Amino acid sequence: MSVVVERGLARCPRCVAVADYAFVESGPNSVRYEVHCARCGEDYCEVHAPMAPGFSAAVEALAAQPLIVAASDFGSRRRRFAAWTARLSRRTRKALRAIDFRRR
Repeated sequence: MSVVVERGLARCPRCVAVADYAFVESGPNSVRYEVHCARCGEDYCEVHAPMAPGFSAAVEALAAQPLIVAASDFGSRRRRFAAWTARLSRRTRKALRAIDFRRR
């Protein structure tokens, strides 16, 4: 006995028009994906069954490892930049005071 698990809209694999799709449970361990296109008449079907994975993974490889991030030296860079801008500001003010802006 087939049981419809899900229905909706998808694209037709032939003409790419909007078509109806359904996931149908067709057996104890299989699901059928069906697309019915009203525009071109395409009836597309795929059958999916569970498979054993083609790899073996160790439990340690599957465990989430914490990401180690190096400490940031943002504070020291900020202090150096603040000192540099203060020196630049003092030099600029001194240079501007030396210039005579009055017209001759």
